[in-house]
Amino acid sequence: MRRSHTLSISIQRDYEGVYRFLADPRNYPKWSVAEAEGFAQLPNGDWGGETTFGFRHFRFTPVNPYGVLDHAIFRSGEEPLFTPMRVMPNQEATELIFVFFQRDGMSDEQFASSIEWITTDFWTLKSLLET
Repeated sequence: MRRSHTLSISIQRDYEGVYRFLADPRNYPKWSVAEAEGFAQLPNGDWGGETTFGFRHFRFTPVNPYGVLDHAIFRSGEEPLFTPMRVMPNQEATELIFVFFQRDGMSDEQFASSIEWITTDFWTLKSLLET
């Protein structure tokens, strides 16, 4: 069984607005490790772009009515490991929940560092959507 860590953040913005923003892959570089320049859809439907960790492929769950925003970030030739991400309405706000799994070969230090990166991304997202 993979080690996991669950992150949750409350966003003071309506559910529909948060979901629409997050479901559009073009918005991903605005709040994540992906660099905006060169982030584009690839011929196979995935997205690709440079990150702090080098070029990565991104695969996103199609738009759906359930708040499911699962996605995978992986190197070319790797098996995508989807990470669960959900948004849920909480009265006039939105809850974002994300589960990060420790990948094969990832040290405990790398796992902890990844969680720090993701936490920073989520605070960036919160700030962006609440402004």
